This record gives sequence, structure tokens and C-alpha cells, in this order.
Amino acid sequence: MGFETFIAMRHLTRRRKTGFISLISMISVSGVAIGVMALIVVLAVMSGFDRELKAKIVGVQPHLRIEKVDGIENVDRDIAMIRQHNIPGIVSLAPFVEGQAILRSTKNASGVLVKGIDAASEDLSLFQKSLVSGTLNFSDSVQVERKRFLLFFKKKIETRQGSIIIGENLAASLNAQVGDVINLITPIPEPENPFVPLPMHVRTWSFLVRGIYRVGMNDFDSTLALVNIEQAQKVYQMGTKVTGISMRFQNVDDAEKWKWVIAGDFSSQYFFRSWYDMNQNFFQALKVEKSVMTILLGLIILVAAFNIISTLTMVVMEKTKDIGILRALGATRMSIRKIFVMEGFSIGSLGIMLGAVMGLLLAYNLNPVADFLKKTTGLDVFPSDIYLFDRIPSEVHVPDVVTIVGFALLVAIVAGFYPAHRAANLNPVEALRYE
Repeated sequence: MGFETFIAMRHLTRRRKTGFISLISMISVSGVAIGVMALIVVLAVMSGFDRELKAKIVGVQPHLRIEKVDGIENVDRDIAMIRQHNIPGIVSLAPFVEGQAILRSTKNASGVLVKGIDAASEDLSLFQKSLVSGTLNFSDSVQVERKRFLLFFKKKIETRQGSIIIGENLAASLNAQVGDVINLITPIPEPENPFVPLPMHVRTWSFLVRGIYRVGMNDFDSTLALVNIEQAQKVYQMGTKVTGISMRFQNVDDAEKWKWVIAGDFSSQYFFRSWYDMNQNFFQALKVEKSVMTILLGLIILVAAFNIISTLTMVVMEKTKDIGILRALGATRMSIRKIFVMEGFSIGSLGIMLGAVMGLLLAYNLNPVADFLKKTTGLDVFPSDIYLFDRIPSEVHVPDVVTIVGFALLVAIVAGFYPAHRAANLNPVEALRYE
């Protein structure tokens, strides 16, 4: 290519730079930026949901549950059978009792899941870190009262109350605080009483609130109550039986592997469920939702690509004379193609950089932005009773950002192919005929 051709190409490029800041070009840049920003933020939130949900679930629920129809009678024997495998990485191996009940205070009542735990062997680290007030003390409390009988005799009466640990939302619903006494109502039938014509009897148990926790997941903070395993056995009339055995591992993914190994030592009356089994549908739905959102938001980038195509096509029509001059001076078709492909690349690169910067800033500051909107407009963009968590979870994965940027860049380059092909195929004679 001669010197004159080079000067002409630089002239065409320089003239395009003034048109680059035009409204249509800025719309194209904005379209790419919005698409990249939306994808980064949404994938960060979905990844954060996945991480936080898994952390909360495996922190509260056992990694592996071993249960038996009608309860486990000889829990020490079953635990010894499990320990024979010498499983590495076991954090805790403990019996538990579970049942439904109603908690009632002087102000309100609420249905709860009562879990009786063995505080000596159960891993309670998550609840210890999440305590809002009180302590994780499951020992019974003793109240001493002196009651007068007849005129001169007084008798000392001791009343034992169990201790209970409840979530912050449940405590707020019951208007209960540490030190308050609340009643636990169970639907367990009592021995038949011919003088009470009711098909089902209930019993009320008094419990002292010893601690209030907040794990940050609405389902647990609103419906889970912890008591001592002996108290739970007494409440649900289980004697020495337990509902099951809970296992926790250092690596939560080990639960699925060891589930099948341990199951071979037990009869068919036992059933084993890992944390993934208990929440499989939820995690699958989250995975599908993440994929669908990625596809839908990726369409924004494709729409921005059409904006780039229309912008460069208009440039080709506007610069027909300049392209004809370049071709007449000896510029090759490949050189013309490169000019417009680079134009598409420039528009896409600028939009991608802006979108990536805005997306990362927003992904790392979602909660302050949500708090600002709530404070200024009253709009709660993330209600905890709907979205399970009290804060917006966000986790930026570098591979996700690289994939988004790479996809947007590829789309921007491909968008310049058609206008570049059209410009390269212009006949210089036709382009200069009426000039």
C-alpha cells in the first residue's frame, strides 16, 4: 500500500472519530455496557445465593442424617458401628430428636420445629457465632417456691424447667427475651381419660429462654427451636429412643460418598439422607434459574450487537465517497474490512470496559445501594421473608467475569463483519460516479 493510501485511511479514521461520539454510537456503547453490567451483577448474586444457602444449610442441618422407622433404640451401638469405618474428617457424630410443636408466650403463638440435641457431642459452632443474646446453656433451671398449707405449715416446692434456644425472628414474633418463660405445646396423645371427651390430648411444657440466635436465614430464624435431647425425649414420650443420628464432616461433600458406605452395615429399616438429598430440588431450581437468567441477559448483549451493526452500516452509507477514494488509491478490500471491524471492536471495547467497571462496583456494593433505596424511597428491594436471607448475597467469580467479557467482545467483533463486508465490496466507480 502506498503512502497516499495510508494517509487517506488515516483521514477516514480521523473523520470517523468525530462521529464516534454521536448519539447512535453512544446508544450502542450503552447497550453493550448495560448488558455486561447486568450479567456480572446477576451472576454474582446467583453465585452468592448458592454459596450462602449452602453455608447456612450445612451449618444448621446435619451433613448426613441416619434415621430409622419408629426411632433408633440402641443409639450407642449404631454410633459404634459407624465409628468402625474410621471415617476421616468427622467433626461430630451425635443423636438428635425432632418434632413439631407450638410455642406460646403471653403475647403470641407460633408453630416450630423442635430439635433436641446432645450439646456434648453436637457441633454448635454456627449457633455460637450467631448468638444475639444469652448463652447456649441447655441445663434445666430450678425454681423454688414456698407454699402455705393450712395455717402454719409451709412446704418448699421445686419446679424444673427446660432451657430453649430460639431464633431472632421467632423471638420477635413471640415478643420473648432471654429470661422469659414460654410454653411448648405438643400434640402427643396422653393416656385415655374417660372424663375428657376429646379425641386428642395436648400437653404444655414450660421452657426458659436461655439464648437467641440469628443465622441470617429466615426459615431457621423463624421456625427452629433447640432444646436438650433429654427434654425432647420427655416431651415426645420417646423414652430412650432418638429420631436419628447426625454426622458432620470437615468437607461437606464427603457426606454423599460415605452415605453409601455406611448404609451397607444397616438394615432396610434405616434410611440415610445427605444435606444435598434434603435440599436437592432447591439447588436444582437455583441452578436452572441461574442458567436461564444468563441466557436472557445475554440477549441484551446481542441486541447491543444489532445496534453496532446498524451504526456501522449507516457509517458505510455516509462514507461511501471516502471508501471509493481509498479503493481508487489502491486500498485492498482486506484493509477496508479491517477499518470497520476495528470500529466494531472499539465500540464494543468501550462498552465492555464501562459495563465491567459498573458491574463490579455494583456487585460489591449491592447492600449499601439497597439500603440507600430503602432509606430514600421506602422500597425494600430484598425482603428477607421472601428471599430467605437478611442481606443480599453476592460473590464475584473471576471466571464468570472473564466469560462475560470474552462473549461480549466476540459479539462486538462479529457485529462488524457485515458492515465491513459491505464496505469492502463497494465498487469505487459506482461510489464516485455522482461525486
